[in-house]
Amino acid sequence: MLSFSQSKAFFIAAAFASLSFSLYSFPVFGKQQTLAPEKAKALEAKTKCSFINVKNGTVNIRKGPGDKYPVVVKLKRGDGVRAVSRQGKWVKIAARTYGNPPNQTFEILDGWVNNQYINGCSEDQFDMWRK
Repeated sequence: MLSFSQSKAFFIAAAFASLSFSLYSFPVFGKQQTLAPEKAKALEAKTKCSFINVKNGTVNIRKGPGDKYPVVVKLKRGDGVRAVSRQGKWVKIAARTYGNPPNQTFEILDGWVNNQYINGCSEDQFDMWRK
C-alpha cells in the first residue's frame, strides 16, 4: 500500500504526464518540423512566445529545473522558444521556434532554462519570467 506522500507524488506525476502527453505527443522530440495548423495552434495556446537572452556564447537547456540536471541542448542569444511555466527560477521550454508565422516551424524540446536567460517576446511581457 502506498503512503500518503507516495500516492500524492504518484498523482502529481500522473497529472504532469497527462499534460506532457497532450502537449508533446504530436511531434518528434528534437526534430525541426512544420506542424499541422491545428497542432501548431494547440502548441501556441499552451505556451508563451519567448526568446533566449544570454550575453555571450550559449545557455544550457536542462532536463529538469536545476543545475544538477543534464544538458539536453544549448541555445544562443535570440533563439526563439515557446515556454510553458515557471518553477522557482527555472522556466519550462516546450519548443524552439524558427521563422515567423505563418511559416513558423518548431523543434520540440523538453527542457528548462534559468529565468535570467529568457525573456517574453513583447515589450509588455519582456520580464514575465522573472516576476
